[in-house]
Amino acid sequence: MLGKNGTGKSEELGLVPIRETLPILLVRAREVLLSFWRDSLSDFGFTEQQWRVLRVTAELGPLDISRLSAETALHMPSVTRILQALEERGYVTRRRDEKDSRRSWIDVTQKARTVLSRASARSNEIYDEINQKFDSRQMSELIKLLDTFTKIKKD
Repeated sequence: MLGKNGTGKSEELGLVPIRETLPILLVRAREVLLSFWRDSLSDFGFTEQQWRVLRVTAELGPLDISRLSAETALHMPSVTRILQALEERGYVTRRRDEKDSRRSWIDVTQKARTVLSRASARSNEIYDEINQKFDSRQMSELIKLLDTFTKIKKD
């Protein structure tokens, strides 16, 4: 609601307006994006976080849990719990490091690769659907900006 002088309550309080608040905008964007994928992930029997772990491991693996946590943007206890479920279902393997027994290497199984391959066709359809609403030039620009943004660090 706008104040008497035409400013919103955020401005009166010295806050950035919600329509310009990065954390809220990024969460909203994430929710919009995931709305395209949720049904597909559910059809394949995965949560979004499980899928993220599989997808990252398939592309970058084998990985240790620390790197997997960083690459998936998930906390280590969450990654550990997700890996246990995926290992029980036969989608990942865990191998102890020969030189450091505290370290494990995670990799996807052939079963996971088969599911990922089957899911890629649906994923490509989803990307096409998104590109009909948000053209490929905009998507390319958004990816570039987000990649740049994720590399900034707080001092």
